[in-house]
Amino acid sequence: MHRNILTKYIFLFLFSILVTNCGGEGSSIENNFIPVSINVFGLIDNDLSYSKQNISIDSNYPDCKYGVTQSLESPKVLHLKSLNDREFSFRNPIIYDENSNSEIRIETIVNSDCPAGSYELNFKIRRHPTQFSAFPINIEDLNSRIFQINDIGLGGIVIKDRFSATICYPTPQDCKSYIDELFGQDAHNMTTGDFNGDGYEDFAVAWAIFPHTIEQEQKINAPINIYLNDGNGHYSEDLDFYASGSPPKHPFAYRVIAKDFNGDGSDDLFAGSMGIQVRKEDYDQNFIEPYPHLLLLSNEEGRLEESNEKIVDDNNGDGMLCGFAHDASAGDFDGDGDIDIFACNVLVVNDGNGRFEIHPYINYQWQWENNYYNPMSSLLEDLNNDGFGDLLFWNFDNRSQSSTVKEGYILLSNGTSEIAQWEKVALPAGPFGYNHNKYNHAVSADFNGDGFKDVAVAITRDLPYYEGAYIQILINNGSGLLVDQTDTRFLNQVRVDSHHGEGNIYVRDMNEDGYPDIIHSTRDYQSGFHGAHIALNDGQGNFNSLNEDDLPMRPDSGSNNYDYLMKGLPIDADGEACLDLISVTDIGFGDHMNQTENYLFTVLNKNCDF
Repeated sequence: MHRNILTKYIFLFLFSILVTNCGGEGSSIENNFIPVSINVFGLIDNDLSYSKQNISIDSNYPDCKYGVTQSLESPKVLHLKSLNDREFSFRNPIIYDENSNSEIRIETIVNSDCPAGSYELNFKIRRHPTQFSAFPINIEDLNSRIFQINDIGLGGIVIKDRFSATICYPTPQDCKSYIDELFGQDAHNMTTGDFNGDGYEDFAVAWAIFPHTIEQEQKINAPINIYLNDGNGHYSEDLDFYASGSPPKHPFAYRVIAKDFNGDGSDDLFAGSMGIQVRKEDYDQNFIEPYPHLLLLSNEEGRLEESNEKIVDDNNGDGMLCGFAHDASAGDFDGDGDIDIFACNVLVVNDGNGRFEIHPYINYQWQWENNYYNPMSSLLEDLNNDGFGDLLFWNFDNRSQSSTVKEGYILLSNGTSEIAQWEKVALPAGPFGYNHNKYNHAVSADFNGDGFKDVAVAITRDLPYYEGAYIQILINNGSGLLVDQTDTRFLNQVRVDSHHGEGNIYVRDMNEDGYPDIIHSTRDYQSGFHGAHIALNDGQGNFNSLNEDDLPMRPDSGSNNYDYLMKGLPIDADGEACLDLISVTDIGFGDHMNQTENYLFTVLNKNCDF
């Protein structure tokens, strides 16, 4: 009898050692249960930040199910999911140091067939490599209730070039002299697309290098970079993806559009050319010389090839005579199934293979005869649901006060592609008074769910220059005409008075509730508002801004004096939760005494708790 008791205690002692060696905390043996021994399979130790993990759990109790929790102190795993409480997936914590440790706690779900038991699972994480190394000091500010910043320096631009000049911009009275000054730069225009046809959202950046009005002998061209999605939430540039082996460069490529122009199933890229600005310091010369638009088309090898020559410009290939394309839009004006382009108030018609000819009516002559000059923004969108894309354009400011030309127009289709017969209708005026509205960028979507496309326009003032971030809401009346309903649909626009308003505007369903939201991407240094501004749609076409605290701050090297986000391109980076953002930080991470830099990063959505 004593031998049996001794044997029993020896067995329990050895079993407790076994549980301890498996990492478990052990469990009481109340109710005559044998202690739970938990086993975890599939975990990859020392894997990269934000990599996806798939684990399965079992124990000596085959009917047990499990829950996974974390302590407040441990770096948080993201997007934890399970269908059966035995197999789990999650993404590794986002880290900013070179490496870190994390842990999760696995606990049994107690019932009559499963006693209490737990297991502490510890694992290592490595920082995901990026093109640039940028280690922020404000780690605690990079994580908000909804978003967290990741992959700081996934791409970007570094400029070491210098200039010496007197720059007068935007007026002859706004002059400043520079001696041996570094050029600045900005991720001026960004767009999303699937450029390699793998089903994941990529993005493109058309950089701007400032001052952009510098004389030609000192001017440097800016790259247009495309960053490919690896399908796991990370982005990088593949130089082999460009047919030339390097990204194209342009004096000033402005609005970028990603569409499948040649019909091969992958997105191509168009950017309107701002031309070559000739502007002397005393303004005795002030004009724009033409320069070709940028067109990248995917070739038979699936690589993007510079194809500017496929846009016939009637100027010996030297660029559109209109010169200054602050706008660019794309759509199907003639209902033939391919994508045409409208830029600088000139319509170029696609032959279906990515070759474009100037429209015989919407051309230079039409532009100048009507005193439209260069529009600031445009859309090519079917407003009246007749199958033909209507033309919308908003003119530049600085017109004569006696001018009869309105600030914007719709050319509304009549069920045919004969644009000369289309109705011309004035667009609603902006909020800052005639000739003082800068209609910077426009987008369209069905905001109120009535089946007709509505329009949102990002508008800012001309004086003070680009100050004010106003979003105008234009609702379709069902016949293609647009009515300004901003006062009732977007009441509280806190950035109107002080925020620098130049930027991009996008429409995406950010919170996946089925309704198109508005994202206004701007750049500012002092207003106390994020440049990544999200306005959520209530489903009826009414908009409310996301709280500033729901967005994280941008990475700070210790040199920033303004940490609010600059820019926000909506994108589905990882297929998790709701939509994410691409943003940029611009100071202090490199040798900022001898170079200027812009580093791109992702702003990943952690949950859909909007």
